[in-house]
Amino acid sequence: MTHTSKDGSPEQAADRQAPDGAATIREGADDTFGKLLELVRSVQNGMQNIDDRHGLSGSQLWALWQISARPGLRVSQLASALHIKPSTASNLLDKLELRQLVRRERRDTDNRVVRLHLTDAGVDVVKDIPGPMQGRLRGALGKMPQPGLGNLRQGISSLLELMDESTRHGAVQPKA
Repeated sequence: MTHTSKDGSPEQAADRQAPDGAATIREGADDTFGKLLELVRSVQNGMQNIDDRHGLSGSQLWALWQISARPGLRVSQLASALHIKPSTASNLLDKLELRQLVRRERRDTDNRVVRLHLTDAGVDVVKDIPGPMQGRLRGALGKMPQPGLGNLRQGISSLLELMDESTRHGAVQPKA
C-alpha cells in the first residue's frame, strides 16, 4: 500500500514508522501474522485429535454438526454456514454420503430442492464431537470482553475484505 510522505514522495506502508517510533508497521504486521498462525495451529491441533478418531476432515465434521443442528438443511444453507461455495458443499456431501453419514432427501414437488439429514451413523459421530460452543476457540471467544470481541470482529472483517479485494484485482497471492 502506498502513502504520501510529508515531503510529497510516495512511501510504502511497510516502511513507515509507527507514530511512537517504537516499531515499524511491518514488524506489527509480522507479529500479527505470527499470532494468526499460532491461532490456526491451535485450532488445527484440536481438530486433528477429532479427525484422527473418525477419519474425517474438520470441514466434514463441521458439516455434520451443522446438519445435526438443523435437520432438513438445504445444500445452499449448509454452504453458507460453512462459508464455502454450493459446489464445494456438494462435493463434501458426496464423501459423507459414501460413508453413509448423511442422506439427501427430495420431498417437495420441486425435485431440485435437496434436504440434508444425518443417518444413524452420522448421529453417532456427532455425539462424539464437541459442538461449536464447546470448542476451545469458541469458549475463549465467549469469555472475551465485548469491546475486545467487537474490535477483533472488526479487524478480522477488515482483513478479509482486504484479502478479497486483492484477489478480485488479480493480485498474486503469496503462499503462507
